[in-house]
Amino acid sequence: MAVLRVATALRAAAMAVVLGSTRCLVTKGPSVASRQQQQQQARVVEVSATMEQGQVQEVEARRGARHYYDYRRSNEGMYAEEASSKVEIPSEIPGETEAAEESERAKESAAEAWPSFPWSRPSRRRNSSGDGQSHYQLLHHKAIKHGVRSHLREIFGLGSELETYDNEISKKPTRLTQTAEWAALEAHAKELKKSHLRELLADEARVEALCLRGPGGVFLDWSRHKVTAETMRLLCALARRMDVEGKRSRMRAGDDINNSERRPAMHYALRALPSDVEPGGYLAGSETVAAAVEAAAAVRRRIWDFADGVRSGAILTPRGDRFEAVVVVGIGGSYLGPEFVCSAVPRAADDLAVRFVANVDPEAFDRETADLDPTRTLAVVVSKSWSTAETLRNADKVKDWIAAAYDDDDEDPAGVVAAHFCACASRSVADKVAAWGVDPESRLFEFWSWVGGRYSSSASAGLLPLALGRGVAAADAFLQGARAVDEHFFESPLEENVPAVMALLGVWNVNFLGLGARALVPYAHRLSRFAAHVQQLEMESNGKSVTVDGRPLDYTTGEIVFGEPGTNAQHSFFQLLHMGQCVPCDFVGCLAPDQAQADLSGHRELMANFFAQPDALALGRPFEDVVNDVLVGASDDVDLCPHRTLSGDRPSLTLLLPNLHPHAVGALLALYEHRTAVQGWTWDINSWDQFGVELGKTLASDIRRHLHHPAANRAFLNQVNPSTRRLLTMYNEHNAPPDPRRD
Repeated sequence: MAVLRVATALRAAAMAVVLGSTRCLVTKGPSVASRQQQQQQARVVEVSATMEQGQVQEVEARRGARHYYDYRRSNEGMYAEEASSKVEIPSEIPGETEAAEESERAKESAAEAWPSFPWSRPSRRRNSSGDGQSHYQLLHHKAIKHGVRSHLREIFGLGSELETYDNEISKKPTRLTQTAEWAALEAHAKELKKSHLRELLADEARVEALCLRGPGGVFLDWSRHKVTAETMRLLCALARRMDVEGKRSRMRAGDDINNSERRPAMHYALRALPSDVEPGGYLAGSETVAAAVEAAAAVRRRIWDFADGVRSGAILTPRGDRFEAVVVVGIGGSYLGPEFVCSAVPRAADDLAVRFVANVDPEAFDRETADLDPTRTLAVVVSKSWSTAETLRNADKVKDWIAAAYDDDDEDPAGVVAAHFCACASRSVADKVAAWGVDPESRLFEFWSWVGGRYSSSASAGLLPLALGRGVAAADAFLQGARAVDEHFFESPLEENVPAVMALLGVWNVNFLGLGARALVPYAHRLSRFAAHVQQLEMESNGKSVTVDGRPLDYTTGEIVFGEPGTNAQHSFFQLLHMGQCVPCDFVGCLAPDQAQADLSGHRELMANFFAQPDALALGRPFEDVVNDVLVGASDDVDLCPHRTLSGDRPSLTLLLPNLHPHAVGALLALYEHRTAVQGWTWDINSWDQFGVELGKTLASDIRRHLHHPAANRAFLNQVNPSTRRLLTMYNEHNAPPDPRRD
């Protein structure tokens, strides 16, 4: 016990040297004697602590360190209690009470010797009222309640009877938050956040349990998430309570799981093999799915034949030249997913260039077509309904660009359009496609209402550009990679299901740790457009305000997804990830570099960062380590100690692919598609509609008419709010034609 007292007193003395009245010893330019004194004192503390390491470490562990999660924002927008008020330091530690008292007296004595540093004083921050996401949940609830009341009053003349309605629609917990599994996870989260990832990662059995091998060589390691085996058991129990497996079965059977639009979601049928729907296949037993698989295979055969014809030179331009480039016109899911896939699959020397035009900003068209020959460019227009305003606007611009290049020829303009354009749309709009100038019999490659736009990378919208630009073999391998994940997803239990595990980790972070954003960081330049695709996939699917049956939510759904390729991301937003807000990360990397990449040492440099960053986020750098740098002379500025401290305890997962061949790209796409579905089912929302997008389109349509004819639609300005009126007036005045009377 005497040794412990000496060790504690010496540690306090050493800290006084660093932080106290003798701060001059560690300022710039210390004397050799001062430096030696510091080193000796540090060594004494180290040796003494080693002698009683079991006791000292236990005391320090009891005192604990602040965790990010103690500052997390809950769904009610309130800050949880700070660590300083939550960490319990027992008044009596068996066999150590006397030493603890001595330590406190030494600290008090040392404290009198140094000035009070601003960063040494604890802060206590509180929000005065519930804000954050709960404000918008309550707002949505009130909007529905007020709307129903007005409807009942005006249509049926109800008055006092509305009191009964008020009692019925008064805010109640949703089915999800009423479950015992939800309550168990809340209690579990409260306990688990007291642990640090430094401790959790030291448990080899835990690390071994928190990993999975998926199809095609995919490997998932989520040991750096703030979870244990018990966490995963509770999350899977919650998913089963919400009937995730039953909903998955309904999706596999082709049922109308998109209840608001009364249609199935069968994008998996786009990559299924005919044998998959035969007896013994993983999709056997559903006539709906079998018909979808057959229809998809028929369109796929037409795409393969057309792409082979273009690439071989059998299909030529009106001048008899071979096509050299493909311009794809689409927006949203018709653009982000296909662009990601085409960017990820490597381009050979004789492949066609593939460019995407989505934004209606004229600069986007100019940039993408600047180095292309319009007479050797094939255009693919993607619009399922053939009514998407931005797509048709850009399609007309591409049409004019190509037609203008034939002005000096005797070619029939209609023939030029027919030769240079293809369409990916629903067969139901064939008449519109034909009226626009595309032959629906030979150049319309259909996709169906059961394929959502953000899931259309496996439909003609994604396959046609991929097959044209990278070849049929690459496109087919891409589909088979996605199909392998489909089978794994439908056949594996939740505990062994890679996309399901990824989804439930997101639920855990959002709803139980209060971490609503996620960074997606692929360490492969060819995945530079992957984050943008996943951003739309998840945020458009799971950004919802009500459950599937229309009940306003009392919990948060969806994650804010953003990302950049590593190592670019490290020099962009990683400072915030390490020391600012806690944002869980998905790290995606490849075991083998691109075959075309001869610089193996460059890939090793890339992967060194890939392996280092998750550990840096999880482990951080304790304050004690930074102070030791000062004591041994590696640093000479004590004031920077708090600035160099990294708290760590920031979660991430690691997803390793064998390579970036087309098969792996397809697997990666399908993993995140199914991840999105599992989250939606757990949250009891409809992940397949997107009514939030529609309002902006409607408002833009009204404003568009005014901007094109402001004089004729002047009365429109009286219908908008004062802010919009002022902005529109400024725009109109700036773009008004010159007044000839002023000349």
